[in-house]
Amino acid sequence: MSRTMPSILAQVPKQTSLSVVKLVRPLNLDEEKKKFYFDVKYNPQFRYADEVTRQDLEKFGKISDKYLPQALHILEAVKKKWEDEEKFLDEIEGPLLSREEVVEETKNYLLENGIQNLVQVRFSSQVASHASMDKNVLTFQLPISQRKHRIRGTLNHEVGTHFFRTMNDQTQPWHNDREKYDLLPFYETEEGLAVLHAHLPIEQPHMWYTALNYYSVWRGTHLSFSALNEDLKQFMKDRDRRWNMCLRVKRGIKDTSIPGAFSKDQVYFRGVMSMLDWLEKNEYDARPLYLGKIAAHDLPKAKSVSTAVQLLKFPAFLASEKHEEYKTAIERIRKINTL
Repeated sequence: MSRTMPSILAQVPKQTSLSVVKLVRPLNLDEEKKKFYFDVKYNPQFRYADEVTRQDLEKFGKISDKYLPQALHILEAVKKKWEDEEKFLDEIEGPLLSREEVVEETKNYLLENGIQNLVQVRFSSQVASHASMDKNVLTFQLPISQRKHRIRGTLNHEVGTHFFRTMNDQTQPWHNDREKYDLLPFYETEEGLAVLHAHLPIEQPHMWYTALNYYSVWRGTHLSFSALNEDLKQFMKDRDRRWNMCLRVKRGIKDTSIPGAFSKDQVYFRGVMSMLDWLEKNEYDARPLYLGKIAAHDLPKAKSVSTAVQLLKFPAFLASEKHEEYKTAIERIRKINTL
């Protein structure tokens, strides 16, 4: 680790309460992974810190096949052009980065956005996501899965969207008191916007992973862990990436021989579809959505009660002088990823 980087590195925080995403994280992940790698017909038997209910598994909405045609359109288009996932990733997202390179890229991004003292970074092998943002801690998955041409998109997603919206939310009257203002769940707006922003820097922004997430969750409702792994071979040859995908789908379930899935990974694709429509109708200006952690539907209500409009902070890619660049990128994303 570079000696110039320690200020942004964080210790693994102690958890006092479990969010749903933390609740569905298996305690015996490494042990079950070894069993599965020894026998791919084995269905992991996961243990959790607390009981996971059906309501928890559906926290992010009911699982459906509404956008399955669009998702399959993306998956088949990528397969047709690149033949397999690895060729696609190598050409579009570039080579894998080292841990030191990820830290350096992150440091530069934080400096560019003027928040170098506000975000800390850590690395963990105990997470299912390539990267995730929890309050002010950005966690990257080990082994490193970030790529040269994708890292900025990842930072747009986790920091430029999640962190900035969280930071602004903390200045608003509804922060920690959402019920008083009758605010709707914001997951689709939050994640849809984040996914779009992740694809801004990519020249050929096929939403491969987002479409694959949507498809995999839907298939997970019909298949066991091992059967899902077999099904995903048509899209993913790398066994580690298939393991991670199956884990994301099946987390929260004890006996993964039983069909069922955690619904979170469908919210990204649903959100993308709704945000593409919203941006088109609102002159491609995403800045109003940075009032806080709000759903697009609640924007009029949020504007009427906001007391901190002058205090809002925005990521560099939403600077007013970059509006046309932003609009062009969003239109490119729409053209490539919709029927």
